[in-house]
Amino acid sequence: MKPRRFHVLILGAVVLGVGLASAQAQEDHSMHRAHGYQGHDMPMPPPDELGRRRMGMDMRDMLSEDVIAGLKEKIALYGLLTDNELRINVAQMGENYTWYVSDADIRGEIGVLVLSHGVSEAGDRIMTDSMRAIAGEYPTAIGYGMAMMTSSHMQAAIDDLEAAGARTIVLVQTTSTVHNSMTRQWEYILGRRDESSYLTVKPIETGAKLVFAPHMDDHPLIAEILSDHALEISTEPANEALFLVAHGPEDDFDNELDLPVIESLAEQVKAATGISEVRAINLQDDAIPPVREGNVRQLKRWMQQAQRKGKKLIVVSPASSADGLQHHIKQDLIGLDYTFNEKGLSQHPNFTEWVVTTVQQQAAALHN
Repeated sequence: MKPRRFHVLILGAVVLGVGLASAQAQEDHSMHRAHGYQGHDMPMPPPDELGRRRMGMDMRDMLSEDVIAGLKEKIALYGLLTDNELRINVAQMGENYTWYVSDADIRGEIGVLVLSHGVSEAGDRIMTDSMRAIAGEYPTAIGYGMAMMTSSHMQAAIDDLEAAGARTIVLVQTTSTVHNSMTRQWEYILGRRDESSYLTVKPIETGAKLVFAPHMDDHPLIAEILSDHALEISTEPANEALFLVAHGPEDDFDNELDLPVIESLAEQVKAATGISEVRAINLQDDAIPPVREGNVRQLKRWMQQAQRKGKKLIVVSPASSADGLQHHIKQDLIGLDYTFNEKGLSQHPNFTEWVVTTVQQQAAALHN
């Protein structure tokens, strides 16, 4: 079973005996540094029977001394870790890989590249299955991973789409908004930004036109998913308090821009469900401990205040994946009496509809 890949930078216990990066990895890294890149550029293997191209290497093998230094410089939480703690954290995040979703006979001048953090074997399968509809219409690939130290999987996905005839590629990012470091890293790799938010990995090379589709933001289809997930566990809307608990960006500046989006979703959900109280919060799951812990305390205060009013507590998350942030929420709320619908957005038909609608709108705009 593959290790879970949570989008969280965990302050783990130090484990003795964690090896340094392999000599080969260090040699490869020095070659990239000569070209100005900190990350790793390596060929991806052929696809497996499911269409996945995986490097099949331990992420810790990428962690030479200067890679570790680069990560600590770029990521605030990593700056607080020892080298061994950082290696442990990276190992828990798993690999970056690409999953080609379309059948071989699906060809066309417009292709679709979906970008997703990835969480686990099961969660990634659910996300991939949600793309089957668009993959039957356009050549479609998914790039899984934060691309912190490599862009090889994204290059492989682009290459596969071009091989299927794509001359224009619509980019669908499954991060909720643009206000986060992972989106900026992807957009740097894809040529939209000049500066990386993680390591300075190699930008992709392509002759195709890249079209960036809008993020989910507070789209009505997304609000409807959250409403349905809330109503699945609601029994008495007039006497309930619902909490939308999101991952959120690690940076406070990003968080200030991101919060109005989930607050808009909360307003839509309240109107659709009739639940008497609906609040939204970003955990800032990758922030330094004082920031994240402060958000958890705020969430607990809200929940305890509602409980003192005699309200039943229910929790829903706008996380796109079906397995990941939900585990952290449950850990944070131990000891509270509440009901949690752990489903991710990708488990609802509206998520597929949002992807299809978004891509079709971008495709139609190309012909205007």
